Amino acid sequence: MIRNFLETEKQIQHSAHEGGGSVELYEIWSKSDFVSNCDFIDRQVIPPNSTVGYHKHGNNEEMYIILAGTGTMTIDNREVKVKKGDMIKNKPYGEHGLINDSDADIDLLIIQFSLDK
Repeated sequence: MIRNFLETEKQIQHSAHEGGGSVELYEIWSKSDFVSNCDFIDRQVIPPNSTVGYHKHGNNEEMYIILAGTGTMTIDNREVKVKKGDMIKNKPYGEHGLINDSDADIDLLIIQFSLDK
């Protein structure tokens, strides 16, 4: 099966995880598309001065892949600068958030796997 992530339908997500501003969300693949424990693969575009709020995950792992842009990620209360090409692994029961403190969009892929079958 082939899907072009640039052609998926745009949704506007206000206050992502209680963050500031709005982000664009593109749901590329959902749990029903997989036999494995993949929950979803989404694309998210975060405009300048918008954020994905700091939040805690459950029994899953999540990967952020920065396709374009720069920002500040908080992972388990530690701030780190992120940029195009960075891959951030968010561990089970970990906490994280992302701030676009630049003048350009952050474009990222988000992949999440459940640890439960």
